[in-house]
Amino acid sequence: MADLHNETEDASRRRILLAAAGTVLASTLNWPKHSAAAGQRSLRVSTYGGYFERMFAEHVHPAFTRATGIAVTSIEQSEGAQFLFQLAAADKSGRPPMDVCCAGAIDVLRGRAINLWHTLDPARLPNAAHLPQHFLGTGPNGIDSVAAMSWYMTLVVSPGELRALPDSWGALWGSSVNTWGVMTGSQSPIFEIAANLYFGGNDVLNRKEGIDAVIARIGQLKRNVKLWWQDEGSMQTALLNDDVAGGTYMHDTAMVMARSGTPVRSIFPKEGAVESTNYWCVPNSSTKVTEAQEFINFCCTPEAQELIARYVGSAPVLDHSRLRLSEQELSAVCAPNPPIRAATEARFQFTDYMERQFTRMVTS
Repeated sequence: MADLHNETEDASRRRILLAAAGTVLASTLNWPKHSAAAGQRSLRVSTYGGYFERMFAEHVHPAFTRATGIAVTSIEQSEGAQFLFQLAAADKSGRPPMDVCCAGAIDVLRGRAINLWHTLDPARLPNAAHLPQHFLGTGPNGIDSVAAMSWYMTLVVSPGELRALPDSWGALWGSSVNTWGVMTGSQSPIFEIAANLYFGGNDVLNRKEGIDAVIARIGQLKRNVKLWWQDEGSMQTALLNDDVAGGTYMHDTAMVMARSGTPVRSIFPKEGAVESTNYWCVPNSSTKVTEAQEFINFCCTPEAQELIARYVGSAPVLDHSRLRLSEQELSAVCAPNPPIRAATEARFQFTDYMERQFTRMVTS
């Protein structure tokens, strides 16, 4: 996920996001940027904090204002259950702190379940028609979420620690004892990796018996795992110190590490990297639905997607043939082969069960 300033060289962008995630949503209202002048059309847009939000405020929002005349107040948001709880309460009172927010796929489903999102008008989103269908989230009444950007979990390795660079996720199950770092818990991409390597795809995760089978397969790589990581900073430190030879990690963060001089390589395995997507959503009680839809429509343009790739460092959700990005720019953020998509529906339904069973496997 583009060129970082010096202040971010010692910590990945997502570590900054994790720190921002502890911030109470209401407090983020003390950090508006680019407020509208009197009489000017305006919009409040929230994205995850730190570098991520700053790049939107400095590059994407001004381009939108130039195109539409709508001024944007940029707001930092937290993420996950805390964010949704606070937003739902504010929306119910008719005072949402933003008009457009950036939500992970599972938070889109959780918000949909409590009727948090405004249904969008396709006629006001003509550019969204150019997105692949799976990037348009549909609720009971129609479209309620539109993909903003994607990012990937890849096999990140320290080449000097390996005899040969692997090209398959299967390397995690090989004969490399006490070698890898693997994300732990229900959100770990190891679920999708095992499901696609050994069970034909994510469908196996849609029932508890299938989840148990996948976890049993994951259990077979335990002897190869030196670090079960939850905070990505732990994995970053392990890579920096050569405590692990590699493992599951974020492609964008690995690229940041490589640019700052850390000898790591982000490998897109032949089975596909695991793709996750963030979406634009509009809280139900926003009074700026027209402006919000103009913003979402703009974000589906090649211009906006190019800015997101270059500065935010996320993968574009438009077909690459529509973009004026160099091969180098594309390779910095995109997968060269079809990805493994995150099993969002399974996690929405079985998160607690997946967490409990995974923890039991790791600690047994």
